[in-house]
Amino acid sequence: MATVTMHNLNFGFFDDSGASRGERILMFYSFETEEHLGRSGILHYHVEQHRFVGPLHDRELTDAALAFLTRSGRLPE
Repeated sequence: MATVTMHNLNFGFFDDSGASRGERILMFYSFETEEHLGRSGILHYHVEQHRFVGPLHDRELTDAALAFLTRSGRLPE
């Protein structure tokens, strides 16, 4: 997967998705590329397995998402 430079990266939670917080965390992301193209999507983090599930994502994006989950108190440091 090609690396994309992400500008204005933002994350948020889908807390009313019906998924149990103890099992899975659903979150959305958005950013702009160097060409000012908007990108967004959804990440699914499986808490017990300690990993993102679903389509593969850029390592920089998932590292930033893990840092966001830790800062927000959803994952232990």
